[in-house]
Amino acid sequence: MCVLERTNRSITVRLTHARWNRLMELEEAYRVARAVVRAKRECETARSMSVGEAFSFVDGL
Repeated sequence: MCVLERTNRSITVRLTHARWNRLMELEEAYRVARAVVRAKRECETARSMSVGEAFSFVDGL
């Protein structure tokens, strides 16, 4: 990676296609991981349901 220009508001860099693709994969993995953590937190705080209540809830979606 090579820094081409640096200002107060932005930085311009030169990357190979492979490195750019890897950065995009890592960014997507980060988004998925955050969604998993949010879902886990929500599951831990959700109230318990019986099987019938769960089916009713899913049917309502």
